[in-house]
Amino acid sequence: MAELLKNIQSYWDMRAGGFSDASMEERKTEPGERWENIFKNSLKTGCHVLDDGCGAGFFTTLLASMGFQVTAVDYSTKMLEEVRRNLETEGLKAELHQMDVQSLEFADNSFDAVVSRNVFWNLEHADKAYEEAYRVLKKDGILILEDGNYYRRFFSDKYQKAYDEFQRGHEKEEQGCHARHNKENVDFSIMDEIAKKLPMSQVDRPAWDFNKLVETGFHKIQVEIAGSPLPMSFCIVAQKG
Repeated sequence: MAELLKNIQSYWDMRAGGFSDASMEERKTEPGERWENIFKNSLKTGCHVLDDGCGAGFFTTLLASMGFQVTAVDYSTKMLEEVRRNLETEGLKAELHQMDVQSLEFADNSFDAVVSRNVFWNLEHADKAYEEAYRVLKKDGILILEDGNYYRRFFSDKYQKAYDEFQRGHEKEEQGCHARHNKENVDFSIMDEIAKKLPMSQVDRPAWDFNKLVETGFHKIQVEIAGSPLPMSFCIVAQKG
């Protein structure tokens, strides 16, 4: 196992319990409602969906609760344990696999849709992950992805300035749900150091993603950007050509 991939896995294994609590809180609030609407508008009822880097199961549990056939993969075994627990709590079912999204072990044309939430920034080879998503999608299959420029500030003065201004403007606000649910007391700066070694921290997104999607063969690409003055997060919906 490559050292960087091993370090990423170790970090998310440490985060699994608290991350799971935060994810389930998010699912039951506005983010969950937003994604339920996106899936209703973008996916055919009951289709087979791959949750590509499922984390603690935000998408997995939501999609299963909506009646979709769900297969979910993640490289963190501890995260997969949390997904199982969250599915069992709600009486839901999904097929789970420990797998690297950069090298999926599924046959070509296996899924009607591939979804991914805040995963690709965390990859050493996001280009391969896009190619793998395309490969396992059926013709006209749908890719739905959310991600962001979360660590772009380490390589961009304008992003660092925007980050500093945001932090100053939110000093008195309550902690975000992931910080509040950090019951393992994991030092989040561990990921700061990992992110400095990740290629996706060094490119402007979603422009990079759009170009890669076109190159890979996707079309009907829709991009929604959040953040001002710079795109901090974004949602992409695209179709396999």
